Amino acid sequence: MKKIIRGAALLLSILFFVSSFCGCGDRVRGIDGIDWLEYDELIASAKSEQDAAVREQMLHRAEDMLMATECVTPLYNYSDAYLSKPELTGVYSTHYGAKYFMYANPGKTTVSAFLGEQPDSFDPALASTASALTVVENTFTGLFAHDASGNVVPALVESYDVSEDGLIYTFRLKPELRWSDGSVLGASDFVFSWRRVSETSTHSPYKYLFDMIAVGEEDKKLMVTADETDTVLTVQLREPCRYFTELCAFPAFYPVNEDCVESAEGYMDIYENVIDPDAWTVRANYVVSGAYTFSGIADGKYVFKQNPYFYNASGMTVDTFEAAFGNDLDTASAYESYVAGGLDYLGTVPPDLHDTLASSADYHTDGVNGVYFLAHNFNCSAFSGMHAEDAASLRRAMSLSIDRGYIIGSVLRNGEKAATSVVPDGTAGNGGVFRRNSPEHTYPNAAECGYFSSDYETNLEEAKKIIKDLGLDADGDGVIDNGHRFAVSYLTTDSASDIAIAQAVQQDLAELGVMVKVSALSEKAFKYEASIHNYDIIALGTVSHYDDALSVLECWTTDAAGNYARLGSVVIKENENAY
Repeated sequence: MKKIIRGAALLLSILFFVSSFCGCGDRVRGIDGIDWLEYDELIASAKSEQDAAVREQMLHRAEDMLMATECVTPLYNYSDAYLSKPELTGVYSTHYGAKYFMYANPGKTTVSAFLGEQPDSFDPALASTASALTVVENTFTGLFAHDASGNVVPALVESYDVSEDGLIYTFRLKPELRWSDGSVLGASDFVFSWRRVSETSTHSPYKYLFDMIAVGEEDKKLMVTADETDTVLTVQLREPCRYFTELCAFPAFYPVNEDCVESAEGYMDIYENVIDPDAWTVRANYVVSGAYTFSGIADGKYVFKQNPYFYNASGMTVDTFEAAFGNDLDTASAYESYVAGGLDYLGTVPPDLHDTLASSADYHTDGVNGVYFLAHNFNCSAFSGMHAEDAASLRRAMSLSIDRGYIIGSVLRNGEKAATSVVPDGTAGNGGVFRRNSPEHTYPNAAECGYFSSDYETNLEEAKKIIKDLGLDADGDGVIDNGHRFAVSYLTTDSASDIAIAQAVQQDLAELGVMVKVSALSEKAFKYEASIHNYDIIALGTVSHYDDALSVLECWTTDAAGNYARLGSVVIKENENAY
Protein backbone atom coordinates (compact mmCIF):
# COMPACT_ATOMS: atom_id res chain seq x y z
CA MET A 1 0.00 0.00 0.00
CA LYS A 2 1.19 3.48 -0.81
CA LYS A 3 2.44 5.49 2.12
CA ILE A 4 0.38 8.61 2.75
CA ILE A 5 2.32 11.79 2.01
CA ARG A 6 0.94 15.11 3.16
CA GLY A 7 1.79 18.24 1.17
CA ALA A 8 0.59 21.82 0.80
CA ALA A 9 -1.18 22.93 -2.36
CA LEU A 10 1.18 23.74 -5.16
CA LEU A 11 1.71 27.45 -5.61
CA LEU A 12 1.52 28.25 -9.30
CA SER A 13 4.80 29.20 -10.90
CA ILE A 14 6.11 29.68 -14.34
CA LEU A 15 9.50 27.97 -14.34
CA PHE A 16 10.79 28.76 -17.79
CA PHE A 17 13.97 30.49 -16.73
CA VAL A 18 16.58 31.88 -19.08
CA SER A 19 19.25 29.40 -20.11
CA SER A 20 21.38 28.79 -23.15
CA PHE A 21 20.94 25.80 -25.39
CA CYS A 22 23.32 24.79 -28.14
CA GLY A 23 21.58 24.82 -31.51
CA CYS A 24 24.50 23.57 -33.57
CA GLY A 25 26.17 20.25 -34.21
CA ASP A 26 24.77 16.90 -35.28
CA ARG A 27 21.02 16.50 -35.02
CA VAL A 28 19.56 13.51 -33.23
CA ARG A 29 17.32 11.30 -35.33
CA GLY A 30 14.55 9.85 -33.27
CA ILE A 31 11.32 7.93 -33.41
CA ASP A 32 10.19 7.00 -36.92
CA GLY A 33 13.28 8.72 -38.30
CA ILE A 34 11.99 12.17 -37.31
CA ASP A 35 14.73 14.76 -37.02
CA TRP A 36 14.15 17.50 -34.39
CA LEU A 37 14.90 20.01 -37.08
CA GLU A 38 11.52 19.03 -38.50
CA TYR A 39 9.91 20.08 -35.20
CA ASP A 40 11.74 23.42 -35.31
CA GLU A 41 10.54 24.04 -38.86
CA LEU A 42 7.00 22.97 -38.02
CA ILE A 43 6.80 25.45 -35.13
CA ALA A 44 8.26 28.22 -37.31
CA SER A 45 5.64 27.50 -39.99
CA ALA A 46 2.80 27.48 -37.46
CA LYS A 47 3.85 30.92 -36.22
CA SER A 48 3.36 32.48 -39.65
CA GLU A 49 0.47 30.35 -40.99
CA GLN A 50 -2.66 32.48 -41.38
CA ASP A 51 -5.12 29.70 -42.26
CA ALA A 52 -6.49 28.73 -38.83
CA ALA A 53 -7.39 25.16 -39.81
CA VAL A 54 -4.03 24.45 -41.43
CA ARG A 55 -2.21 26.03 -38.50
CA GLU A 56 -4.08 23.91 -35.97
CA GLN A 57 -3.10 20.71 -37.76
CA MET A 58 0.52 21.86 -37.71
CA LEU A 59 0.28 22.30 -33.96
CA HIS A 60 -1.33 18.90 -33.51
CA ARG A 61 1.53 17.36 -35.49
CA ALA A 62 4.02 19.16 -33.26
CA GLU A 63 2.19 17.97 -30.14
CA ASP A 64 2.26 14.39 -31.49
CA MET A 65 5.99 14.62 -32.18
CA LEU A 66 6.78 16.03 -28.73
CA MET A 67 4.70 13.52 -26.83
CA ALA A 68 6.09 10.62 -28.94
CA THR A 69 9.55 11.27 -27.48
CA GLU A 70 8.11 10.53 -24.02
CA CYS A 71 10.61 13.09 -22.74
CA VAL A 72 7.71 15.06 -21.29
CA THR A 73 5.67 13.45 -18.52
CA PRO A 74 2.57 15.54 -17.73
CA LEU A 75 1.25 15.01 -14.21
CA TYR A 76 -1.67 17.34 -13.67
CA ASN A 77 -3.47 20.44 -14.91
CA TYR A 78 -3.38 23.40 -12.58
CA SER A 79 -6.50 24.43 -10.72
CA ASP A 80 -6.66 27.82 -9.05
CA ALA A 81 -8.68 27.29 -5.87
CA TYR A 82 -9.05 30.23 -3.49
CA LEU A 83 -11.23 31.74 -0.78
CA SER A 84 -12.93 35.09 -1.19
CA LYS A 85 -15.36 36.87 1.12
CA PRO A 86 -18.90 36.84 -0.35
CA GLU A 87 -19.01 40.64 -0.23
CA LEU A 88 -15.84 40.91 -2.34
CA THR A 89 -16.91 41.14 -5.97
CA GLY A 90 -15.25 42.23 -9.19
CA VAL A 91 -12.03 40.17 -8.81
CA TYR A 92 -11.19 38.14 -11.91
CA SER A 93 -8.38 36.05 -13.32
CA THR A 94 -6.32 35.71 -16.48
CA HIS A 95 -5.73 32.34 -18.16
CA TYR A 96 -2.19 32.34 -16.70
CA GLY A 97 -3.44 32.71 -13.12
CA ALA A 98 -2.88 36.41 -12.36
CA LYS A 99 -5.70 38.21 -10.56
CA TYR A 100 -7.13 41.66 -11.31
CA PHE A 101 -8.00 43.48 -8.07
CA MET A 102 -8.23 47.02 -9.43
CA TYR A 103 -11.95 46.70 -10.15
CA ALA A 104 -12.81 44.86 -6.92
CA ASN A 105 -15.76 46.02 -4.87
CA PRO A 106 -15.37 44.86 -1.25
CA GLY A 107 -17.78 47.42 0.12
CA LYS A 108 -14.90 49.39 1.64
CA THR A 109 -11.89 51.37 0.46
CA THR A 110 -9.26 48.69 1.13
CA VAL A 111 -8.95 45.11 -0.11
CA SER A 112 -6.48 42.79 1.62
CA ALA A 113 -5.25 39.58 0.00
CA PHE A 114 -2.86 36.72 0.74
CA LEU A 115 -1.39 35.80 -2.65
CA GLY A 116 0.80 32.85 -1.68
CA GLU A 117 4.49 32.43 -2.43
CA GLN A 118 6.93 35.32 -2.23
CA PRO A 119 7.09 37.08 -5.63
CA ASP A 120 10.27 36.55 -7.59
CA SER A 121 10.09 40.10 -9.01
CA PHE A 122 7.79 43.08 -9.50
CA ASP A 123 9.36 43.83 -12.88
CA PRO A 124 7.06 42.97 -15.85
CA ALA A 125 10.08 41.62 -17.73
CA LEU A 126 11.07 39.26 -14.91
CA ALA A 127 8.01 38.31 -12.85
CA SER A 128 7.15 34.64 -13.32
CA THR A 129 5.23 33.34 -10.30
CA ALA A 130 1.46 33.76 -10.03
CA SER A 131 1.83 36.06 -7.02
CA ALA A 132 4.36 38.24 -8.86
CA LEU A 133 2.26 38.41 -12.02
CA THR A 134 -0.76 39.41 -9.94
CA VAL A 135 1.17 42.35 -8.49
CA VAL A 136 2.40 43.31 -11.97
CA GLU A 137 -1.12 43.18 -13.43
CA ASN A 138 -2.30 45.57 -10.73
CA THR A 139 0.61 47.99 -10.98
CA PHE A 140 1.32 48.03 -14.74
CA THR A 141 -0.70 47.90 -17.92
CA GLY A 142 0.03 47.80 -21.63
CA LEU A 143 -1.50 48.36 -25.02
CA PHE A 144 -4.10 45.72 -24.21
CA ALA A 145 -5.48 44.03 -21.09
CA HIS A 146 -7.93 41.24 -20.21
CA ASP A 147 -11.54 41.78 -19.23
CA ALA A 148 -13.57 39.68 -16.78
CA SER A 149 -14.52 37.26 -19.59
CA GLY A 150 -10.90 36.68 -20.55
CA ASN A 151 -11.14 38.73 -23.73
CA VAL A 152 -8.27 40.95 -24.86
CA VAL A 153 -9.44 44.57 -24.83
CA PRO A 154 -7.72 47.94 -25.49
CA ALA A 155 -5.96 49.53 -22.52
CA LEU A 156 -3.38 52.22 -23.35
CA VAL A 157 -4.09 51.93 -27.08
CA GLU A 158 -6.80 54.09 -28.65
CA SER A 159 -6.81 52.34 -32.03
CA TYR A 160 -4.52 50.37 -34.32
CA ASP A 161 -4.03 49.26 -37.92
CA VAL A 162 -2.40 46.22 -39.47
CA SER A 163 -0.83 46.29 -42.94
CA GLU A 164 -2.28 44.04 -45.64
CA ASP A 165 0.66 41.66 -45.39
CA GLY A 166 0.24 41.45 -41.60
CA LEU A 167 3.79 42.63 -40.93
CA ILE A 168 3.33 46.20 -39.71
CA TYR A 169 1.24 47.17 -36.67
CA THR A 170 0.55 50.84 -36.04
CA PHE A 171 -0.72 51.59 -32.53
CA ARG A 172 -2.15 55.01 -31.62
CA LEU A 173 -2.02 55.62 -27.87
CA LYS A 174 -4.76 57.18 -25.79
CA PRO A 175 -4.23 60.94 -25.33
CA GLU A 176 -2.50 62.39 -22.28
CA LEU A 177 -1.22 59.14 -20.77
CA ARG A 178 0.87 59.59 -17.62
CA TRP A 179 3.19 57.59 -15.42
CA SER A 180 2.42 57.45 -11.71
CA ASP A 181 4.83 60.36 -11.11
CA GLY A 182 2.87 62.53 -13.55
CA SER A 183 5.42 62.41 -16.36
CA VAL A 184 4.32 61.71 -19.93
CA LEU A 185 3.92 58.07 -20.96
CA GLY A 186 4.57 57.80 -24.68
CA ALA A 187 5.30 55.42 -27.53
CA SER A 188 9.05 55.75 -26.87
CA ASP A 189 8.49 54.04 -23.51
CA PHE A 190 7.33 50.95 -25.37
CA VAL A 191 10.39 51.13 -27.61
CA PHE A 192 12.70 51.19 -24.58
CA SER A 193 10.78 48.50 -22.70
CA TRP A 194 10.45 45.96 -25.51
CA ARG A 195 14.08 46.33 -26.51
CA ARG A 196 15.07 45.93 -22.87
CA VAL A 197 13.24 42.57 -22.60
CA SER A 198 14.94 41.37 -25.79
CA GLU A 199 18.42 42.18 -24.48
CA THR A 200 20.40 39.32 -22.94
CA SER A 201 21.53 41.53 -20.04
CA THR A 202 17.95 41.74 -18.75
CA HIS A 203 17.80 37.96 -18.27
CA SER A 204 14.09 37.92 -19.03
CA PRO A 205 12.42 34.50 -19.31
CA TYR A 206 10.17 36.09 -21.93
CA LYS A 207 12.89 37.17 -24.35
CA TYR A 208 11.77 34.56 -26.87
CA LEU A 209 8.30 36.11 -27.11
CA PHE A 210 9.87 39.08 -28.90
CA ASP A 211 11.59 36.95 -31.54
CA MET A 212 8.70 37.56 -33.93
CA ILE A 213 9.61 41.25 -34.13
CA ALA A 214 12.05 42.13 -36.91
CA VAL A 215 15.56 43.30 -36.03
CA GLY A 216 17.42 46.15 -37.72
CA GLU A 217 20.30 45.05 -39.94
CA GLU A 218 22.74 47.61 -38.56
CA ASP A 219 21.86 48.18 -34.91
CA LYS A 220 20.40 44.68 -34.34
CA LYS A 221 17.63 46.21 -32.24
CA LEU A 222 13.93 45.42 -32.42
CA MET A 223 12.18 47.35 -35.17
CA VAL A 224 9.77 49.26 -32.94
CA THR A 225 9.64 53.04 -33.39
CA ALA A 226 7.84 56.06 -32.00
CA ASP A 227 6.69 58.98 -34.17
CA GLU A 228 7.61 62.63 -33.55
CA THR A 229 4.56 63.20 -31.35
CA ASP A 230 5.45 60.16 -29.24
CA THR A 231 1.85 58.95 -29.51
CA VAL A 232 2.18 56.40 -32.33
CA LEU A 233 4.04 53.12 -31.99
CA THR A 234 4.98 51.21 -35.14
CA VAL A 235 6.05 47.57 -34.99
CA GLN A 236 7.65 45.58 -37.84
CA LEU A 237 7.20 41.80 -37.54
CA ARG A 238 9.39 39.14 -39.14
CA GLU A 239 6.28 37.32 -40.33
CA PRO A 240 2.52 37.62 -39.77
CA CYS A 241 1.39 36.73 -36.24
CA ARG A 242 -2.34 36.21 -35.72
CA TYR A 243 -2.06 36.40 -31.91
CA PHE A 244 0.18 39.49 -31.66
CA THR A 245 -2.41 41.70 -29.92
CA GLU A 246 -2.97 38.95 -27.36
CA LEU A 247 0.76 38.88 -26.70
CA CYS A 248 0.62 42.63 -26.11
CA ALA A 249 -1.75 41.93 -23.19
CA PHE A 250 0.92 39.82 -21.44
CA PRO A 251 2.98 41.64 -18.74
CA ALA A 252 6.34 41.27 -20.55
CA PHE A 253 4.96 43.69 -23.15
CA TYR A 254 4.01 46.35 -20.59
CA PRO A 255 6.07 49.56 -20.62
CA VAL A 256 8.48 50.47 -17.81
CA ASN A 257 9.88 53.92 -17.10
CA GLU A 258 13.40 54.30 -18.48
CA ASP A 259 14.57 56.94 -15.99
CA CYS A 260 13.25 54.99 -13.03
CA VAL A 261 14.86 51.75 -14.23
CA GLU A 262 18.28 53.08 -15.17
CA SER A 263 18.72 55.51 -12.28
CA ALA A 264 18.16 52.86 -9.61
CA GLU A 265 21.10 52.20 -7.33
CA GLY A 266 22.72 48.90 -8.25
CA TYR A 267 21.13 48.68 -11.68
CA MET A 268 24.34 49.41 -13.64
CA ASP A 269 28.03 49.51 -12.89
CA ILE A 270 30.24 52.49 -13.74
CA TYR A 271 30.73 51.09 -17.25
CA GLU A 272 26.93 51.01 -17.81
CA ASN A 273 26.75 47.25 -17.74
CA VAL A 274 23.51 45.94 -16.24
CA ILE A 275 24.31 44.10 -13.01
CA ASP A 276 20.85 43.89 -11.39
CA PRO A 277 17.93 44.37 -13.82
CA ASP A 278 15.45 44.17 -10.94
CA ALA A 279 17.09 46.83 -8.74
CA TRP A 280 14.55 49.53 -9.57
CA THR A 281 11.50 47.73 -8.10
CA VAL A 282 13.08 47.37 -4.66
CA ARG A 283 12.41 50.96 -3.63
CA ALA A 284 8.97 52.28 -2.70
CA ASN A 285 7.07 54.47 -5.14
CA TYR A 286 8.85 53.14 -8.20
CA VAL A 287 7.16 54.56 -11.30
CA VAL A 288 4.32 52.50 -12.79
CA SER A 289 1.62 52.72 -15.44
CA GLY A 290 -1.10 50.66 -13.77
CA ALA A 291 -3.85 50.98 -11.21
CA TYR A 292 -1.75 50.94 -8.04
CA THR A 293 1.66 52.18 -6.99
CA PHE A 294 3.76 50.53 -4.27
CA SER A 295 4.00 52.70 -1.17
CA GLY A 296 5.77 50.44 1.32
CA ILE A 297 5.33 47.55 3.76
CA ALA A 298 3.14 47.76 6.86
CA ASP A 299 2.21 44.98 9.30
CA GLY A 300 3.82 42.40 7.03
CA LYS A 301 1.77 43.44 4.00
CA TYR A 302 2.85 45.19 0.83
CA VAL A 303 0.72 48.30 0.53
CA PHE A 304 -0.32 49.63 -2.88
CA LYS A 305 -2.13 52.95 -3.25
CA GLN A 306 -4.34 54.02 -6.14
CA ASN A 307 -2.47 55.67 -8.99
CA PRO A 308 -4.39 58.88 -9.83
CA TYR A 309 -2.84 58.90 -13.32
CA PHE A 310 -4.07 55.40 -14.22
CA TYR A 311 -5.91 55.66 -17.54
CA ASN A 312 -9.05 54.06 -16.02
CA ALA A 313 -8.83 55.43 -12.47
CA SER A 314 -12.48 56.46 -12.65
CA GLY A 315 -13.45 52.79 -12.90
CA MET A 316 -11.75 51.89 -9.62
CA THR A 317 -13.58 51.68 -6.29
CA VAL A 318 -10.72 50.61 -3.98
CA ASP A 319 -8.13 53.13 -2.77
CA THR A 320 -5.72 50.64 -1.20
CA PHE A 321 -4.67 47.13 -2.20
CA GLU A 322 -2.77 45.16 0.45
CA ALA A 323 -0.89 41.99 -0.51
CA ALA A 324 0.60 39.44 1.87
CA PHE A 325 2.92 36.63 0.81
CA GLY A 326 4.35 33.49 2.36
CA ASN A 327 5.47 29.93 1.79
CA ASP A 328 3.47 26.73 2.16
CA LEU A 329 3.72 26.82 5.95
CA ASP A 330 2.26 30.36 6.09
CA THR A 331 -1.02 29.27 4.51
CA ALA A 332 -2.45 27.98 7.79
CA SER A 333 -1.83 31.27 9.64
CA ALA A 334 -3.15 33.21 6.63
CA TYR A 335 -6.32 31.13 6.81
CA GLU A 336 -6.73 32.06 10.48
CA SER A 337 -6.39 35.72 9.54
CA TYR A 338 -8.96 35.24 6.78
CA VAL A 339 -11.45 33.69 9.20
CA ALA A 340 -10.82 36.48 11.70
CA GLY A 341 -11.51 39.13 9.06
CA GLY A 342 -7.95 40.31 8.54
CA LEU A 343 -7.98 39.21 4.90
CA ASP A 344 -10.63 39.51 2.18
CA TYR A 345 -8.98 37.00 -0.14
CA LEU A 346 -6.91 33.85 0.41
CA GLY A 347 -5.07 32.72 -2.70
CA THR A 348 -4.20 29.24 -1.40
CA VAL A 349 -6.55 26.81 0.32
CA PRO A 350 -5.04 24.71 3.13
CA PRO A 351 -4.92 21.13 1.74
CA ASP A 352 -6.34 19.55 4.90
CA LEU A 353 -9.35 21.89 4.69
CA HIS A 354 -9.94 21.64 0.96
CA ASP A 355 -12.76 19.08 1.14
CA THR A 356 -14.44 20.87 4.04
CA LEU A 357 -14.28 24.34 2.46
CA ALA A 358 -15.21 23.25 -1.07
CA SER A 359 -18.93 23.53 -0.27
CA SER A 360 -18.69 26.97 1.35
CA ALA A 361 -19.79 30.22 -0.28
CA ASP A 362 -16.23 31.52 0.06
CA TYR A 363 -14.70 28.76 -2.07
CA HIS A 364 -13.99 29.40 -5.76
CA THR A 365 -11.97 27.87 -8.58
CA ASP A 366 -10.67 29.49 -11.75
CA GLY A 367 -9.30 27.74 -14.79
CA VAL A 368 -5.59 28.13 -15.45
CA ASN A 369 -3.97 27.05 -18.69
CA GLY A 370 -1.07 25.32 -17.04
CA VAL A 371 0.45 21.86 -16.53
CA TYR A 372 2.86 20.49 -13.94
CA PHE A 373 5.16 17.99 -15.62
CA LEU A 374 8.48 16.16 -15.54
CA ALA A 375 11.06 16.58 -18.30
CA HIS A 376 13.58 13.82 -19.06
CA ASN A 377 17.03 14.92 -20.13
CA PHE A 378 17.55 12.79 -23.24
CA ASN A 379 21.27 12.66 -22.44
CA CYS A 380 20.46 10.60 -19.36
CA SER A 381 23.12 7.88 -19.14
CA ALA A 382 20.48 5.35 -18.07
CA PHE A 383 19.44 5.09 -21.72
CA SER A 384 22.99 4.76 -23.04
CA GLY A 385 23.18 2.41 -26.02
CA MET A 386 19.42 2.07 -26.41
CA HIS A 387 17.68 2.75 -29.69
CA ALA A 388 15.40 5.78 -29.71
CA GLU A 389 12.23 3.70 -29.87
CA ASP A 390 13.22 1.57 -26.87
CA ALA A 391 14.34 4.60 -24.85
CA ALA A 392 11.00 6.30 -25.53
CA SER A 393 9.11 3.13 -24.58
CA LEU A 394 10.98 2.89 -21.28
CA ARG A 395 10.25 6.54 -20.49
CA ARG A 396 6.59 5.84 -21.28
CA ALA A 397 6.58 2.94 -18.82
CA MET A 398 8.03 5.24 -16.18
CA SER A 399 5.35 7.84 -16.92
CA LEU A 400 2.51 5.33 -16.80
CA SER A 401 3.69 3.93 -13.46
CA ILE A 402 3.08 7.29 -11.72
CA ASP A 403 -0.20 7.42 -9.80
CA ARG A 404 -1.51 10.85 -10.79
CA GLY A 405 -4.75 10.27 -8.91
CA TYR A 406 -2.81 9.88 -5.69
CA ILE A 407 -0.83 13.06 -6.31
CA ILE A 408 -3.87 15.21 -6.95
CA GLY A 409 -6.10 13.48 -4.40
CA SER A 410 -3.75 12.94 -1.47
CA VAL A 411 -0.75 15.23 -1.95
CA LEU A 412 -2.28 18.39 -3.41
CA ARG A 413 -6.03 18.06 -2.79
CA ASN A 414 -6.77 21.34 -4.49
CA GLY A 415 -9.09 20.30 -7.29
CA GLU A 416 -6.38 19.52 -9.86
CA LYS A 417 -7.06 17.19 -12.80
CA ALA A 418 -4.71 14.56 -14.20
CA ALA A 419 -2.88 15.76 -17.33
CA THR A 420 -2.56 13.50 -20.37
CA SER A 421 -0.74 16.01 -22.59
CA VAL A 422 1.66 18.88 -22.03
CA VAL A 423 -0.84 21.21 -23.75
CA PRO A 424 -3.23 22.30 -20.96
CA ASP A 425 -6.89 21.37 -20.96
CA GLY A 426 -9.06 24.29 -22.06
CA THR A 427 -6.45 25.83 -24.36
CA ALA A 428 -8.24 27.72 -27.12
CA GLY A 429 -8.27 26.25 -30.63
CA ASN A 430 -9.82 26.82 -34.02
CA GLY A 431 -13.53 27.13 -33.37
CA GLY A 432 -13.33 26.02 -29.74
CA VAL A 433 -10.73 24.17 -27.69
CA PHE A 434 -7.49 22.77 -29.07
CA ARG A 435 -7.64 19.44 -27.25
CA ARG A 436 -10.46 17.77 -29.14
CA ASN A 437 -10.87 14.99 -31.70
CA SER A 438 -11.74 15.88 -35.28
CA PRO A 439 -11.80 14.21 -38.70
CA GLU A 440 -8.31 15.64 -39.24
CA HIS A 441 -6.81 14.58 -35.90
CA THR A 442 -7.70 12.00 -33.28
CA TYR A 443 -5.78 11.61 -30.03
CA PRO A 444 -4.26 8.21 -29.17
CA ASN A 445 -6.59 8.11 -26.17
CA ALA A 446 -9.65 9.46 -27.95
CA ALA A 447 -11.90 9.25 -24.88
CA GLU A 448 -9.72 11.70 -22.94
CA CYS A 449 -8.26 13.64 -25.88
CA GLY A 450 -4.79 12.78 -24.67
CA TYR A 451 -1.85 10.42 -25.05
CA PHE A 452 -2.67 7.93 -22.29
CA SER A 453 -5.41 7.15 -19.79
CA SER A 454 -5.82 9.04 -16.54
CA ASP A 455 -6.73 5.71 -14.89
CA TYR A 456 -3.77 4.45 -12.87
CA GLU A 457 -4.58 0.75 -13.01
CA THR A 458 -4.95 0.85 -16.79
CA ASN A 459 -1.65 2.70 -17.09
CA LEU A 460 0.16 0.34 -14.72
CA GLU A 461 -0.81 -2.68 -16.78
CA GLU A 462 0.56 -1.01 -19.92
CA ALA A 463 3.77 -0.10 -18.09
CA LYS A 464 4.29 -3.72 -17.03
CA LYS A 465 3.72 -4.90 -20.59
CA ILE A 466 6.27 -2.41 -21.91
CA ILE A 467 9.08 -3.53 -19.57
CA LYS A 468 8.31 -7.16 -20.39
CA ASP A 469 8.36 -6.47 -24.16
CA LEU A 470 11.69 -4.64 -23.72
CA GLY A 471 13.15 -7.75 -22.10
CA LEU A 472 13.60 -6.05 -18.74
CA ASP A 473 11.19 -8.30 -16.79
CA ALA A 474 12.05 -11.92 -17.50
CA ASP A 475 10.19 -13.37 -14.50
CA GLY A 476 6.97 -11.45 -15.31
CA ASP A 477 6.46 -9.95 -11.86
CA GLY A 478 5.89 -6.46 -13.26
CA VAL A 479 9.21 -5.15 -11.93
CA ILE A 480 12.43 -4.53 -13.83
CA ASP A 481 14.85 -7.38 -13.10
CA ASN A 482 17.80 -6.70 -10.78
CA GLY A 483 20.30 -6.92 -13.60
CA HIS A 484 18.53 -4.19 -15.57
CA ARG A 485 17.66 -1.75 -12.79
CA PHE A 486 19.01 1.78 -12.97
CA ALA A 487 18.98 5.06 -11.07
CA VAL A 488 18.04 8.59 -12.17
CA SER A 489 18.50 12.00 -10.57
CA TYR A 490 15.39 14.12 -9.98
CA LEU A 491 15.64 17.90 -9.60
CA THR A 492 12.92 19.95 -7.90
CA THR A 493 12.45 22.92 -5.58
CA ASP A 494 12.31 22.69 -1.81
CA SER A 495 8.66 23.73 -1.45
CA ALA A 496 6.62 21.29 0.64
CA SER A 497 4.35 20.41 -2.27
CA ASP A 498 7.20 19.84 -4.74
CA ILE A 499 8.98 17.60 -2.24
CA ALA A 500 5.79 15.62 -1.60
CA ILE A 501 5.27 15.13 -5.34
CA ALA A 502 8.89 14.00 -5.72
CA GLN A 503 8.42 11.48 -2.91
CA ALA A 504 5.29 10.09 -4.57
CA VAL A 505 7.07 9.77 -7.93
CA GLN A 506 10.10 8.23 -6.21
CA GLN A 507 7.93 5.58 -4.60
CA ASP A 508 6.03 4.77 -7.78
CA LEU A 509 9.19 4.39 -9.87
CA ALA A 510 10.83 2.29 -7.15
CA GLU A 511 7.92 -0.13 -7.44
CA LEU A 512 8.70 -0.37 -11.16
CA GLY A 513 12.37 -1.01 -10.40
CA VAL A 514 13.78 2.47 -11.07
CA MET A 515 15.71 4.16 -8.27
CA VAL A 516 15.22 7.94 -7.98
CA LYS A 517 17.63 10.27 -6.20
CA VAL A 518 15.80 13.50 -5.33
CA SER A 519 17.54 16.88 -5.08
CA ALA A 520 15.18 19.46 -3.56
CA LEU A 521 16.89 22.84 -3.77
CA SER A 522 16.19 26.48 -3.05
CA GLU A 523 14.82 28.46 -5.96
CA LYS A 524 18.20 30.05 -6.68
CA ALA A 525 20.06 26.73 -6.60
CA PHE A 526 17.31 25.07 -8.62
CA LYS A 527 17.63 27.69 -11.36
CA TYR A 528 21.37 27.19 -11.54
CA GLU A 529 21.23 23.38 -11.73
CA ALA A 530 18.48 23.64 -14.33
CA SER A 531 20.56 26.07 -16.41
CA ILE A 532 23.47 23.62 -16.63
CA HIS A 533 21.13 20.63 -17.17
CA ASN A 534 22.40 18.81 -14.08
CA TYR A 535 19.53 16.34 -13.82
CA ASP A 536 18.04 13.28 -15.46
CA ILE A 537 14.48 14.36 -14.60
CA ILE A 538 13.38 17.86 -13.68
CA ALA A 539 10.01 18.90 -12.21
CA LEU A 540 8.51 21.99 -13.81
CA GLY A 541 5.33 23.92 -14.31
CA THR A 542 4.29 25.74 -17.45
CA VAL A 543 1.50 28.25 -17.97
CA SER A 544 0.47 29.57 -21.37
CA HIS A 545 1.57 33.17 -21.81
CA TYR A 546 -1.06 33.55 -24.49
CA ASP A 547 -4.10 31.32 -24.94
CA ASP A 548 -2.80 29.14 -27.74
CA ALA A 549 -1.15 25.70 -27.97
CA LEU A 550 1.84 27.35 -29.61
CA SER A 551 2.64 29.08 -26.30
CA VAL A 552 3.60 25.68 -24.88
CA LEU A 553 4.86 23.92 -27.99
CA GLU A 554 7.30 26.63 -29.04
CA CYS A 555 9.18 26.10 -25.78
CA TRP A 556 10.50 22.75 -27.04
CA THR A 557 12.34 23.86 -30.15
CA THR A 558 16.07 23.12 -30.21
CA ASP A 559 17.30 26.50 -28.97
CA ALA A 560 14.32 27.47 -26.78
CA ALA A 561 15.00 28.32 -23.14
CA GLY A 562 12.16 26.03 -22.05
CA ASN A 563 13.56 22.94 -23.81
CA TYR A 564 14.63 21.22 -20.60
CA ALA A 565 14.53 17.83 -22.33
CA ARG A 566 17.32 19.15 -24.60
CA LEU A 567 15.61 17.80 -27.69
CA GLY A 568 17.72 18.56 -30.76
CA SER A 569 20.81 19.47 -28.73
CA VAL A 570 24.22 17.92 -29.32
CA VAL A 571 24.29 14.52 -27.62
CA ILE A 572 27.08 12.70 -25.90
CA LYS A 573 28.62 9.91 -27.98
CA GLU A 574 27.54 7.05 -25.75
CA ASN A 575 23.89 8.06 -26.05
CA GLU A 576 23.72 8.98 -29.71
CA ASN A 577 20.97 6.47 -30.51
CA ALA A 578 18.53 7.71 -27.88
CA TYR A 579 16.73 10.97 -27.30
